[in-house]
Amino acid sequence: MNRESRSPHLSFDSLVEYWLGESDDTAAQRADMHLLACDACGIKLDEVMALAQGVHRSFTDGLVHTFISDAFVARLLERRVRVRQYHVPHNGSVNCSVEPEDDILVGRLEAPLEGVSRVDVAISRSLADGEHWVHDIPFDAVRGEVVIAPKLLALRDLPTHDMHIRLLACDGEGRHEIGHYTFHHHA
Repeated sequence: MNRESRSPHLSFDSLVEYWLGESDDTAAQRADMHLLACDACGIKLDEVMALAQGVHRSFTDGLVHTFISDAFVARLLERRVRVRQYHVPHNGSVNCSVEPEDDILVGRLEAPLEGVSRVDVAISRSLADGEHWVHDIPFDAVRGEVVIAPKLLALRDLPTHDMHIRLLACDGEGRHEIGHYTFHHHA
């Protein structure tokens, strides 16, 4: 693979789709042919694969705090990942813990999301700690749900505590709270 292809290079998005197996058959065949002839795109594909492996490792090692989709949780369960899930009613709370066999911890927050176009989140362990903000998170308006996957590794080391989450809808008039939730974590 020492020669450069004469066709335009593959875009980052098309390389990601190709690597994930999300390209249709025609696009996958074009990518296959292009990658056989283009060193530059082969190197970019290697970088995509390395990035994906790093993200996967960080997520499965419990190093990241993120918001995910129901479909992502379903894929984890299909792959036999041990997912501990807590469903929290709108403006409610739940007692929770982490067990040694848990791979991923998921909180499902019920919320009135119909007509909402953007959601921000404020997270705190106590009022004294202040709030940590995450902007423009994914949510499912149809299901009326936000799915959070906290840093599992960090939670394993924390003492018993409460974690407070506020969901805020953002629109042209600013932010307004659409739900608040408390996780009573037991070490």
